[in-house]
Amino acid sequence: MPSMFGSWLIGIPKEYKPLVLLGAAALCWSVWLCRNIVVFDNKKSSFLQVIYSSTHWLCTWTILQKLTLQDKLVAASHFLAQVAKDFFARAHGWRSSLRIDSHYCGRIYIKLFLGCVSF
Repeated sequence: MPSMFGSWLIGIPKEYKPLVLLGAAALCWSVWLCRNIVVFDNKKSSFLQVIYSSTHWLCTWTILQKLTLQDKLVAASHFLAQVAKDFFARAHGWRSSLRIDSHYCGRIYIKLFLGCVSF
């Protein structure tokens, strides 16, 4: 991994590098799962589904991180979901409360789009 992301992680504090790599892994995994749904199930997918799926995996994998970083990871996951929801709502006039369901993650609620991955 160091050679693959070596220059990409320059400037990121050492304690946050595992979180950045975890975020990249969650994003890649979400893209792969959504790609499988498009290819094998002939269903449509969107960038928003990938983002919310990524927040789900980040939240799920939080328990595997050091206790000192878990709260930061859950907060980052929540923030990512909120930014995506706000961006989509403003850009498209979409009322997100009609299509987003709440799931408990750690100590806070995050919003997950239910459409790409079955939970």
